[in-house]
Amino acid sequence: MPRTNEDPRALRSRAAALAAATELLVEGGPENVTHAGVAKRAGIGRATVYRHWPDQQTLVIDALAHSVRPLLTFDNSPVQAQLTARIQQQADWFDQPASASVIAAVVERAERDENARRIREDMFDRVGRHFTDALDAAARRGELRPGVQAHAGPLMARIAGSLFFRRSMLGERLGHDVVADEVDSALAPWLPDASQPGGRAGSDHDGGPDPAGRPATTTAPADNSAEPRASHRPRTPNDS
Repeated sequence: MPRTNEDPRALRSRAAALAAATELLVEGGPENVTHAGVAKRAGIGRATVYRHWPDQQTLVIDALAHSVRPLLTFDNSPVQAQLTARIQQQADWFDQPASASVIAAVVERAERDENARRIREDMFDRVGRHFTDALDAAARRGELRPGVQAHAGPLMARIAGSLFFRRSMLGERLGHDVVADEVDSALAPWLPDASQPGGRAGSDHDGGPDPAGRPATTTAPADNSAEPRASHRPRTPNDS
């Protein structure tokens, strides 16, 4: 991404331009972020914007980086309530009209642009680290079962993926009750007093993590020691 010198005026103009670019991105998606639009919104000259970002691609990439990185930070209070509050912040962003185009831009550009790929990786790496640490702390406090931290990825995918699908594909508004239900449902199998969910026949995860982040269970083997049942077929003359 473009570098800037340490001149305070350059730093201020860059910060103002980046804030303006982020607003335009959220309001209208990546195509709404132009040098002219940013200059007008920030109240600075167009040439100043070009000095910081020589082309629109780099300008959009920086706006994406500034806009879509979710911040999941936790303290020592109960993790379930904290997670609901943090996810609600992200859900509020999902409810903004341009959020789908912003996410699509990150995914699409990450396939061909190193900076966009770095943004995507950094987004999920940071979320994964913070969430894993929070789950580990919750397990040590006795809020969740030990080992839950190893399933941070599947649990976050279950929560965030479901919410994104409900918003983008089903058109639902992601109010507090919706978010709380998703968080509660994902964490329920990991609560200390939760009963183990039944095993699934034919699972490729026997004894290992469930793909949805639920505690692993095993299925009792079938009892093959019983004598086979006698046939009820009528006897015929050919039977010996």
